[in-house]
Amino acid sequence: MLADLYTIGSSANHTAPSKNDDIFGLVLTGGYSTRMGADKSLLDYHGKPQREFVFELLGKFCAEVFTSCRKDQDVPPNLHPLPDTFEMKGPLNGILSAFSANPQRCWLILAVDMPYVSEDTLRLLVESRDREKLATCFYNEETQQPEPLLTLWEARAYPSLLKFAEAGNPSPREFLKTHPVNMIDPPDKKTLLNFNYPRGL
Repeated sequence: MLADLYTIGSSANHTAPSKNDDIFGLVLTGGYSTRMGADKSLLDYHGKPQREFVFELLGKFCAEVFTSCRKDQDVPPNLHPLPDTFEMKGPLNGILSAFSANPQRCWLILAVDMPYVSEDTLRLLVESRDREKLATCFYNEETQQPEPLLTLWEARAYPSLLKFAEAGNPSPREFLKTHPVNMIDPPDKKTLLNFNYPRGL
């Protein structure tokens, strides 16, 4: 079941990633996993709970990594829990809460339910970074939509994101569609798949 994941995630032929002092990482785990029927952050795709795998993956590129969570979630201290602080539902709460805690940093966001994201995926995203735009993200050709939960958000995006949310717009995807961002193609068709329901890989 994991063969494809390890093949996609292999980085044996690449140089080691380098940390970026101005980038913090955020593991998004704040959903209720209602459709999955089990906590998605604890599912094992790579030999450990997915939240740990994503935390370690982001740590290869980011100066520090945090785990976005609800206030009632039990996240161990070593995963640096960062509870939601805004009165809204959805991932934008986690993104804004991260910026609120560290507004001078860029945030590399990765949702915990995207098991095909690999070191190579993050390397491509970071290397494609456009500092003149508000974010750098992957574009999904199948849905013809940007992917907000695998995105490098620049620090300068925070005021615009906050204004967007205060105007009653809860969707980070809609933000990416209506603001100046850099969209790139994913390295593999499976990269942007997210698992919201129980299924085989």
